[in-house]
Amino acid sequence: MKKSALWLAIPWALFAAAAIGWVIYWHVVAAAAEARIASLVAAENAKGGEVAIARIVRHGFPALLRLELQGLSYAPPRGSWRAASARADLHIALTNPQHVKLEAKAPIEISRADGAVTRIAADALIASLRSEGGALAAAGVEANNLTLDDPAAEGVLAVRTMVANLRPDPRAAGEYQFVLELAHFTLPRPVRSFEALGLEIAALRAAIVIEHAATLLNAGDEDPLAPWREAGGKLRFEALGLEWGPLHTQGAGHGGLDEQRRLEGALTLPIERPGPVFSALANGPNVNENARRALGLLAASYSISGDDITLDVEASGGVLRLEGLGVRLLPPAY
Repeated sequence: MKKSALWLAIPWALFAAAAIGWVIYWHVVAAAAEARIASLVAAENAKGGEVAIARIVRHGFPALLRLELQGLSYAPPRGSWRAASARADLHIALTNPQHVKLEAKAPIEISRADGAVTRIAADALIASLRSEGGALAAAGVEANNLTLDDPAAEGVLAVRTMVANLRPDPRAAGEYQFVLELAHFTLPRPVRSFEALGLEIAALRAAIVIEHAATLLNAGDEDPLAPWREAGGKLRFEALGLEWGPLHTQGAGHGGLDEQRRLEGALTLPIERPGPVFSALANGPNVNENARRALGLLAASYSISGDDITLDVEASGGVLRLEGLGVRLLPPAY
């Protein structure tokens, strides 16, 4: 063979080898992902759960890898609920298989033992997970035009845009940072004692540290948050922004659950124009008469003075209090 022909053949041979290698790599990654899914399904079923995937179809060759998961269902061991969806797509980064995204391609139905059903739908609903060395590095959920609908209950919970992210807190071992942003949030029904603030929440932003987060992996069957609560687990609100009717605030605080699973904690909410807020709360239909008079006096006082206020919200002993005034009793959170 002439030297010129040899020099022409070498690049083509290298290209062919690279192409064959990429084909093999693509199928190896796809097979490993399917084997991992099968292992997770088997492990959960061995613990008493009920997990099923009717069919897995590979897509995306050669540049992408997408596994179409058809006929999904999940019920936790001895759980009181079940989730099911016709389809979800698992996207795997070929250059980093530890980074995966799960995209809902059909509504998700969650049914509970009491017969209640919640239908979750969105124009886009994507969950992502990135791990390093077998440990969680980052996780997140993004959604556009998300709705949660219970056909048996009044109203639909709707969120135009939602972004939620979770990652380990580099400042303290065992703690996690959780960031949540909701834009244009519509409640399905009025919040008791806060009915006058309306159903539309323009924005909700929260930066939360989850203390003792590792205990959440030891969820119990009857009380999934018991290990976390007993370990002293709390949510530390390092930043909390809320735009709800006349209430505009940027606050901070902490919260958790007491032994009866009722909300427990405190928030400090600076408010520039508290008069309209107290006035709205005073006109709520479920405020007792003493609280109504006190809130009305506060509304009149701050409307005249124009002063700012730092509103203290406290939950303790099963009672929700605003500025020390008992507003409502708190039932168990679940």
